[in-house]
Amino acid sequence: MTDTQAHAPDAPAPPSIFTAEEPVADLWVKAYQGEVLGEVLFACVADQLDDLDHADKMRTLSTMERKTKEAMVAAMERAGLSTEPDPETVRAAESLADGLAAIPWVDFVASFAPVTAQYSAMYVRIGELDPSERATADLLVAHEAALQDFGRLEVAGNGDDSLAKVLALPHMH
Repeated sequence: MTDTQAHAPDAPAPPSIFTAEEPVADLWVKAYQGEVLGEVLFACVADQLDDLDHADKMRTLSTMERKTKEAMVAAMERAGLSTEPDPETVRAAESLADGLAAIPWVDFVASFAPVTAQYSAMYVRIGELDPSERATADLLVAHEAALQDFGRLEVAGNGDDSLAKVLALPHMH
């Protein structure tokens, strides 16, 4: 993928990760496994990077994904849902990391925007369907916004400030 392709405003949107008809329990499971995927993906990418600054940033994002996943546990348990990582999700994250570590950094971080938009929309939907868990849904949306901001700042060459919103998330402390 060229730099131009990664930033093309008319690039097709990825297929939706959820439908409006999906039950909230299914969305919770997708959300939780999405955090599993992010945690493993960012950790594996970090392990493959030669650039120590980029590797440290990936480790920070992996930690954010883990802490976000942990912040979901109570809501998952209240819904009677499993908090076990899906082995297939872990394998997919590991496989995806192999390909992502090989592409240019700017292309990798530019790919965050469409993915975070998809997850944010799903998290908003969870809050709509399950108002009693809106605080958790809002935390999920906030962490996607922080991840999107990270990617935007990295693409813009503002790597010194790119983790500010991630590190400012309440569950990162």
